[in-house]
Amino acid sequence: MKYYVQVFLSLFVLACGGGEEKLEEVEQTSAQLDPRRPQIESLCGNCHLFVEPEMLDKATWANLLPFMGPRLGIFSHMGREYDSDRGKINCEGLYPKDPLVSAEVWQDLLNYFDRYAPEEVAKQVKSMDYEKGLPIFESSEAQLKTPPIVSLSYMASGSYYSYDAATQSMYVRDINNKIKSRTSLTNPISYMQPYKKGFLMTAIGSIQPSDDWKGELIYATNTKTGLKIEDVLLKEMERPVQFKLGDLDGDKKDDIVVCAYGNNKGSHYWLKIKGDTLEKKILLQQAGAISTEIVDIDQDGDMDIVTLFAQALEKIVLFENDGKGNFREKQLMAFSPLQGSSSFQLADMNKDGILDIIYTCGDNADYSVVLKNFHGVYIFTGDEDGNYEQSYFYPMNGAFKAMANDFDQDGDLDIAAISFFADYEKQPDEGFLFFEHTGKLNFKVKTHEQTHKGRWLTMDIGDIDNDGDTDIVLGNFSMGPTSASEEIKKGWIAAPVSMLLKNNTK
Repeated sequence: MKYYVQVFLSLFVLACGGGEEKLEEVEQTSAQLDPRRPQIESLCGNCHLFVEPEMLDKATWANLLPFMGPRLGIFSHMGREYDSDRGKINCEGLYPKDPLVSAEVWQDLLNYFDRYAPEEVAKQVKSMDYEKGLPIFESSEAQLKTPPIVSLSYMASGSYYSYDAATQSMYVRDINNKIKSRTSLTNPISYMQPYKKGFLMTAIGSIQPSDDWKGELIYATNTKTGLKIEDVLLKEMERPVQFKLGDLDGDKKDDIVVCAYGNNKGSHYWLKIKGDTLEKKILLQQAGAISTEIVDIDQDGDMDIVTLFAQALEKIVLFENDGKGNFREKQLMAFSPLQGSSSFQLADMNKDGILDIIYTCGDNADYSVVLKNFHGVYIFTGDEDGNYEQSYFYPMNGAFKAMANDFDQDGDLDIAAISFFADYEKQPDEGFLFFEHTGKLNFKVKTHEQTHKGRWLTMDIGDIDNDGDTDIVLGNFSMGPTSASEEIKKGWIAAPVSMLLKNNTK
């Protein structure tokens, strides 16, 4: 079966016009015919897919490329020192000891992007205007006196959990946003799932990108006064942002798949629980694993792993299980580093019995903090041979996470999506969008009247009030790089730390 589909950034340019557009080949340009092109494309291809000059403006390229120079052993050029992480902890071997190219070749590369990059790039063109008003959800807010820095939101029956890095605390709140318990945890929590009589949690170590690996895998239980740390199962992890539980080797016991995102370096592996010890088995020694699913995607009776990587060579990878916990890597899709891949989910969106991919891209935290017209919510539909094609795209600046569920109880899957890098000046409402599925992958896009208040980094769903429909909780991360004005930033600091959207469909 074929599982390989490669998606190049240049092909996304034509996809920004609407939900029914397909990726198509772009016409040759002078940039593609330039005699320097083969060498430059080869140099860039050492780390990631090639990015067309037209994808960013001249000024952004001039800021970005010096950060790429050290990857080729170029640490200064024409009297300018280039920033790098050379010499920092856990970064040994990251950069070549000697330049891989001459100063002349590097200048050719700079000149190439400067020549063909536009002064400005096209902004998002909305294929569908979103509606203001979402009556099926009633909002309520949780407040703190400190600037909200939420790194985790988790929904449970009767309560929800949120970790706030500003107060270094895990809060458990009820359906009315009243605090049930508060637990001091100095290591920021990034993800949690039920396990045995309590929870497994990953602590990221550092909110900011770092190769100072202080991540942890923690087992905790609930008490009347808050969470109690029972055991730290693993230490010195490379900034673990997510994990999933599932039986990978057929012994009817849960294993743990870990996304150790890292920064410059990271890894993706699974842990076999053997009594009081954990046996680590590497899936891919690469930074950027951000989200994973454990699922029998090829329907052969064993559990496979599908993972999104969001650093350098951004891609979705299938780790196909042989039934005994041995995995074969197959790349499903690859994206450019400009893509800013941020989340994915497997769900049968067209009800054909085959899992499709809901994908968001919009991370603008690194070297090109500008709005990009290819950011948004995508749906790639799968076929029985394991191939995927783009079937839907909605432009959403800075799209950060999307979750599918039949929120309105009409028999098909809707989508809730958040943006962490929205166009806060002109379109502040796109920080949260709701995609009401009207059939055949057509969606009516709406926003809630209150969700413009926060800068949403986290989102989770669940039936918090046990009434049979799915609720949503959002977490406000009021810090971080953005082009928003100081006035807007002040609004985020004063905004709710969490917002609960209670579904009143039932």
